[in-house]
Amino acid sequence: MKKMSKWLVPLSMSAALLAACGGNESGGESLDENNANNAGNNQSNNGESNGEQSDVVETGEADQGVEATGDESVQLDMWIHQTGEEETDFYIKRIDEFNEAHEDIFVNVEIIIDDGGSSYSDSINAALVAGNLPDILALDGPYVASFAESDIIRSIDEYISVEDLEDFVDSIIQQGSYDGELYSLGAMEASIPLYYNKDIFEEEGIEAPTTIEDAWTWDEFLTVAQDLTTEDRYGLNLFMNYGVGEWLTFMGGPFVWSNNGELISEDGSTSDGYLNSPETVESLEFIKTLFEEGVVSLTPGEMQFEEGNAAMALGGPWIAVSAENADMNWGMMPYPYKEVPKSPSGSMAYGITTLSEHPEEAFQMMHWMTNEESTIGLSEVTGMPPVRESAFNAMDKYDELPWSVMRDQVLETAHARPQTPAYPVLTDAFAQAFHAAALGEDVEETLNQQVERVERELRRFQD
Repeated sequence: MKKMSKWLVPLSMSAALLAACGGNESGGESLDENNANNAGNNQSNNGESNGEQSDVVETGEADQGVEATGDESVQLDMWIHQTGEEETDFYIKRIDEFNEAHEDIFVNVEIIIDDGGSSYSDSINAALVAGNLPDILALDGPYVASFAESDIIRSIDEYISVEDLEDFVDSIIQQGSYDGELYSLGAMEASIPLYYNKDIFEEEGIEAPTTIEDAWTWDEFLTVAQDLTTEDRYGLNLFMNYGVGEWLTFMGGPFVWSNNGELISEDGSTSDGYLNSPETVESLEFIKTLFEEGVVSLTPGEMQFEEGNAAMALGGPWIAVSAENADMNWGMMPYPYKEVPKSPSGSMAYGITTLSEHPEEAFQMMHWMTNEESTIGLSEVTGMPPVRESAFNAMDKYDELPWSVMRDQVLETAHARPQTPAYPVLTDAFAQAFHAAALGEDVEETLNQQVERVERELRRFQD
């Protein structure tokens, strides 16, 4: 049996990233105006608990229209995290439809209020200690390994079909796998294109690339950013106002990956020689240059890009919402690269807990919430890209610019964040190093210091 210290969910994971989602978590909140304007306010608290417990709101059986009769042979409990109202309503609707379609299975769902801090993982830890975890729970994609290593969720290899595996985009399978087994399925994907102000580009005579093949290299990217920077306008917005948290790993990781670097070894045993590799150092030196050249601000306003005070922005799908609401003339370009095109990936997912007495029925529910119909509907509600190729094929929106850029990134260049039970420390280490580079600090020295932190954490899982 694993040590109890390994069983508890790291406190930082519940606030992981609204960057991959536009809401409160890194996996896909509603992209309403409020979420778009507050993106980043609920970033990772770097593992510090705020001491608050989450409230639990019961839905389904109590007040959602489909009531259990008591005759169902299997009743399942499911937890989902709080999201924007429209997204939450979509989840409840799909769960009600599942209950209507399955006479022998009934799902009771609870919405766990997420305060952007540690409340969701506090609830999971409390349920784990008490032995009353639900059958199915929502989790943030980068933390699958933490849940799997802690024996909170179980492998689903025996339930998923080859047809399904082939339909899910590669990054979702990569995100959901740990130690050679598949543990979760994503509910939605996420990506970060390079947004640009079309009016400014036209004024400056700059042509934006629209395909992966034509994506800008770092040198081209820097040159354009410099050319677009004026006394009253930045060339680029990296949304540093989101704070030092998961956003910096989600947005910044591809700089390393596109330079043929990694944050941790493939077997997950060490970060030494990876997080502080020459490739990672060079990547963060490039970030340092962006700030030294004055093309990007450490303290951008909430609507810097939308107000025309930045010509370009590396942001998630929620920026399209805020840009549209601001009535600006905007477009998308592929993520810039050094050696090979890479783009951000990762979002909310579902896992079946090890305490479930009905894993096969629980998988039916997981499959329902991630099938083609669900992923199309969720994409329409949230603006996040879908997780299935069949969904992309069914949605005309992604056949044309600007959304074809996001589709191509999900299908061709998406790279999942590394799956390691030490991820909460690893992501904070990278975020701290990214921020240090932005501040102009010594990149190599900072990375070596952060590697020491990660190596200490990794030893916990090697005893």
